[in-house]
Amino acid sequence: MEVVPTEATEEYLEAVYKLQQRDGIARTSEMVKLLNVVPGTVTNTIEKLEKEGLVSHVPYKGVKLTEKGSKIALGVIRRHRLSERLLTDVLHVSWYEAHKIACKLEHDLRGDVIRKIEEVLREPKTCPHGNPIPTETGEIIEEETTSMANLKENEKGVISKVMEEDGRLLKRISEQGLVPKASIEMIRTSTRGPFLVKISGVLTEVTLKIASVVKVKKSGGKNVIPDTSCSEKRIFPLTALRNGECGIIIDLLGMHGGSTKGSCRRLMDMGLVPGTKVTVVKSAPFRGPVEILVRDTHLVLGRGMAERVHVAML
Repeated sequence: MEVVPTEATEEYLEAVYKLQQRDGIARTSEMVKLLNVVPGTVTNTIEKLEKEGLVSHVPYKGVKLTEKGSKIALGVIRRHRLSERLLTDVLHVSWYEAHKIACKLEHDLRGDVIRKIEEVLREPKTCPHGNPIPTETGEIIEEETTSMANLKENEKGVISKVMEEDGRLLKRISEQGLVPKASIEMIRTSTRGPFLVKISGVLTEVTLKIASVVKVKKSGGKNVIPDTSCSEKRIFPLTALRNGECGIIIDLLGMHGGSTKGSCRRLMDMGLVPGTKVTVVKSAPFRGPVEILVRDTHLVLGRGMAERVHVAML
């Protein structure tokens, strides 16, 4: 009779697998964060798992799964991701809430039950977040992707998956439209963020934390933009323009919803609407205010407000 691993064993092996995928090896300090336990508990459990032949531990480096441990971990991940699919596709649970519930189901849904779920769902290949679902025999196909944070300016791609399972962060990611199969174009890069990106045609700013966990499949080649009309030129935040430079407003960050919608309404009330010409009169240094000319009217915007105005330079 096959011995069923304990829930704690499955949790640890699953954590090791995920950290291996992300970092190449699972460091005990990262396991502490992921599992939300004290360091001593991780150390003791790893020693136990190593004795059972499920992991190999190299002191001062980290932990890796053995073939036996990998088989168990992939089984847990298979059940977890199929559970997420069941929750989102059939029960219509939001994708940022599904993970937490699936963490409980993954230990109980086994054998014929999980096979039946897979059949009812018509054998999905990925979870709602785009991560591949292992087969019953433990095979898994990982698509070659890169982090959104690694994209260069003008590079395009399609979002493949989201390597994040925290519900609050997933909700923010969802609100920005960063979901699998969405098209993406990097407009402005940054070493620390935020990044200015176009997601399914809508401009938005993305933090470094979010950009790091969103994986993209490049579409191949850069977007070469012809210098023919203002709407086709490269798009910049208003703060990128120097004194005397002009632009046509293309978008306002937040005009399509979200926490910045109120700020956009104030900008639009001042006449800063898409299609309007704007000239920078004086841009103060050290993140100071920006004086602009709009329809023969001088306006002064705080730096934060000015960064919400995205323009095509004339």
